[in-house]
Amino acid sequence: MQKHNLLAKKIKRQILSANNSIENYFNQIKLFLIKIKKSKLNKNNKVFLGLGVFLILILSYFLLPTIYDKDLISEKIKNQIANRYNIEIKFNEKINYSLLPKPSFASKNISIIQDKKIIGSVENFKIYISIKNLFSFKNFDTKNIIFEKTDFNLKKKDLIFFNNLLDIQPSNNRIIFKNSNIFFRDDNDEILFINKIYNSKLYYDAKNLKNIFISKNEVFNVPYKIVIQNDKFRKLFTSEFSSKKIRLNLENKIDYTDLKKKTGIFEILFVNKNTSLDYTINENNLVFNSKDNKNKFKGFFDFKPFYLSMNISYDGLSLKNLFNESSIIIDLIKTELLNNKNLNAKINLDVKDITNIDELQNMSLLINLEEGNINLSNSNIMWKDDLKINLSESFINFDLNEVSLIGRMILEFKNLDNFYRSFQVKKNDRKKIQKIELDFNYNLDNQKISFDNVKIDNISNPEIQKFIDKFNSKQNMILNKVTFKNFINNFFSVYAG
Repeated sequence: MQKHNLLAKKIKRQILSANNSIENYFNQIKLFLIKIKKSKLNKNNKVFLGLGVFLILILSYFLLPTIYDKDLISEKIKNQIANRYNIEIKFNEKINYSLLPKPSFASKNISIIQDKKIIGSVENFKIYISIKNLFSFKNFDTKNIIFEKTDFNLKKKDLIFFNNLLDIQPSNNRIIFKNSNIFFRDDNDEILFINKIYNSKLYYDAKNLKNIFISKNEVFNVPYKIVIQNDKFRKLFTSEFSSKKIRLNLENKIDYTDLKKKTGIFEILFVNKNTSLDYTINENNLVFNSKDNKNKFKGFFDFKPFYLSMNISYDGLSLKNLFNESSIIIDLIKTELLNNKNLNAKINLDVKDITNIDELQNMSLLINLEEGNINLSNSNIMWKDDLKINLSESFINFDLNEVSLIGRMILEFKNLDNFYRSFQVKKNDRKKIQKIELDFNYNLDNQKISFDNVKIDNISNPEIQKFIDKFNSKQNMILNKVTFKNFINNFFSVYAG
């Protein structure tokens, strides 16, 4: 009983103390107001005082988040990001509040998680907050998110992370990635390639009712920009790829009304030539076919493993677009984009007419891409109807920043007399031959060529070899029409003795 009385007295003393403190606080405010009324303030002082009080109240309002429990704030932010964007994050360090330039919370060392696995590590994280309802923690609301210096480690199945972003609900907020990297890995966890993200943003276009993703990137030293749009109402997915360095623009539209069999249209702007492809995506492959009757594309991609098979037919094409020093092919080779052991392809290119060289026609170029090697063996082209030029063994070599076409060439004469007349070979030098075999090395950057191991009708000729050695030793041996014509005339003159 005595203990109960002592506890009651103690509580009573605390309540009285609190009441006295509150009463004293309001008495001080009252005295402060009385002093202000009694004091003679001029007009300027009143304005200054009013502004000061207003600024203090505004600042106090914006600083309210500093008194929130940081653990509760972290949990609130995690939940809102998960519900709105289907992104699961984990805070590994404390978050900090910043008022400038806009109210926001920031943290370092954030983990992005998918299927209970860390797929991204974020060095700097920032999320802006709404300035409305800062008095109420319950109504606390987040806005734009910035992930800076993020390293993604992704396998094929993890790419659903970005697909999910394009499927988010309409929002006025943005998700931004800056100065980040995507490390694409195979099933053995080896890095296939690295995609650098300089700046990307995801947002909802309320006017056109689309989720839009815009990103500036770089892969294999090739800068490019990609724009992806998802129109969920029309079930239409569009993407645009553009790279000035390799002069390639791609536009894609796909209808995903039927999820098992998607159909689309693919526009290719390749060295100022436009081609349109229809395609169908099945579970394990993609089949495509061009709509152009003159320039035809037909083929398929196998997804597991990655393999491309394609047949291309052109009515007319300039060799400058293929093997000129500034061509798209040379640019691609120098970027080492094709030097990937996981990239395998077989491309058959048939061209009826070579537009920049009147005598050349009916080219059949067989391009085999295997484990980073570019093989052109068994390709051939006709010189008028008189000569068939075969590349029995041939490949493209990239060394010391120069690209060369190397191999063995077989020249089969179909109409030798017409060939001699075309090059105005002297009648005394017109020997009867069927074929010529020789090794060659053609530098595509400086357009210089050299030959070796020449055989005429399967027989080596010492005088011809001397002539070839002398030709190769010349510093100025750029291959052009004049050089080529002189080479042919001198070659047959030496062979005739």
